Amino acid sequence: MKKFVSVAAFLTSLLLVFSCGQRLPKTADLLITGGTVYDGSEKSPVKADIAVVGNKIVYVAPAKADIVNRCAAKRTINAEGYVVCPGFIDPHDHLEPTLLKDRANESYLRMGVTTVIPGMCGGSRYPIGDFFAKLEEQGIGTNVASFTGHNTIREQVMGDEARYATPEEVEKMKELVRQEMRDGSLGLSTGLFYVPGCFSETSEVVELMKEMGKMGGMYTTHVRNENKFNIGLVNSIREALEIGKAAGVPVNISHIKCLGRSEWYKADSVISLIESYQQQGMKVTADQYPYLASGIGMASALTPAWCRDGGTKAMRERFKDPELLARIKAEIPDILYERGGAETIYISKNAGEYSQMTLAEAAAKMKKSPVDAIIELLSDKTKSPYLNTFIANEEDLTKYMKQPWVMSCTDGSFGSHPRAAGTYAELIKQFVVEKRVLTLDRFIRRSTGQVAETYGLKNRGFLRKGCFADITIFKPEEVVPHASYADPTLFATGFKNVIVNGEIAVENDVYTGTLSGMVLRHEVK
Repeated sequence: MKKFVSVAAFLTSLLLVFSCGQRLPKTADLLITGGTVYDGSEKSPVKADIAVVGNKIVYVAPAKADIVNRCAAKRTINAEGYVVCPGFIDPHDHLEPTLLKDRANESYLRMGVTTVIPGMCGGSRYPIGDFFAKLEEQGIGTNVASFTGHNTIREQVMGDEARYATPEEVEKMKELVRQEMRDGSLGLSTGLFYVPGCFSETSEVVELMKEMGKMGGMYTTHVRNENKFNIGLVNSIREALEIGKAAGVPVNISHIKCLGRSEWYKADSVISLIESYQQQGMKVTADQYPYLASGIGMASALTPAWCRDGGTKAMRERFKDPELLARIKAEIPDILYERGGAETIYISKNAGEYSQMTLAEAAAKMKKSPVDAIIELLSDKTKSPYLNTFIANEEDLTKYMKQPWVMSCTDGSFGSHPRAAGTYAELIKQFVVEKRVLTLDRFIRRSTGQVAETYGLKNRGFLRKGCFADITIFKPEEVVPHASYADPTLFATGFKNVIVNGEIAVENDVYTGTLSGMVLRHEVK
């Protein structure tokens, strides 16, 4: 009896907290009734009603049978039997070209995503102020925030040169960072694996992060190596953490993984290292996509960094030098092995007649070895091959996924990998419903409120009075990812409604054509 009373008391107090300060308006633009509401926090779900006026939530309270009689709404959605949660926030993607070309960003809306954050892995549109202005001028389907890329800043000052920055060049980069932050950037991303970031020394990055930190920014990083090359995975994670510690800024590890056969089964070591810094008081998070294959350009994936110094044109010139070409070809087999071998490397696009083949198939068609096929494809000025390489294993993937500091992300660019159309559906179907690696409430938390808190997105990521009405409604068992490596453009299904800033963007799995997204600018502290 005492146990029953205590449970009842808990539920009563929960409902009181849930409805505290709520007053049902007499009229509303949108009323969502009777859904199982996960509000983006760690609170348990509650069957509740939600009222929206304009682009804001004005009422969230336990469901009442007579709600439709007490509030006259222009639109009412009966969410009985459905999950109602904040729209998903993708903390890591590469959608700049998509957003400028296909402003709806439909593949993201169709999998429940209402906010995207590009400018990752060291690369971004520059200047960010012009990028934001263009998005606002043309209209967008999802909300958009953005980071500024360290590689992009470096290129403005130094080009692609393979050398350390001088003190004067660092000062020029700091000036650009300050302007980007004033224009609304969330912070700096690094791609220390890519040219030209791979040529920078740690102290350069620390100085830029200190400057960014003065303005309240966040540091997110594609670490120097996710594989065994250069300083290796664990040391690359340590470098990122030491940069954050020295600069006094929060650190996010982008698309956390153990890349390549030599680094498999090191998730425990990485997790222990990150947690040791968290125990020192550092804010450290990570994001992760749920696929075993990465998406990457052929040059970045399958050639040594030194041969890409100066960009594609310089790389092709090195191919013409017999000594340098011999050195490049000698290093490629080890890289191929780490990325799963020619039989599993899939050429997804931009390779002409060799697109949608494995590298082994393309090499056989050329009557060449895989190494010679790579050189030929990269030498062709009409081609820019993009790959899906199977570089991870499920044990590491699920260990990272279970960590409370890891968030969901796509790392997506539309048309080259299924993650840009399938990630959130894949997480729900494979890892919530079928494999039960994540509980539904944990999945929602890591995909909504946790992201908003990490990146300082005000009044986003939660279903609370005063928050923007970014809302996703679905039944987990009905969600299906359709995108595949062979056809990465197929939209997910199973999301009944997706609402962006109070406007219904997806209704019964159909995009409505609305462009109600907003640019979300960081406010300098």
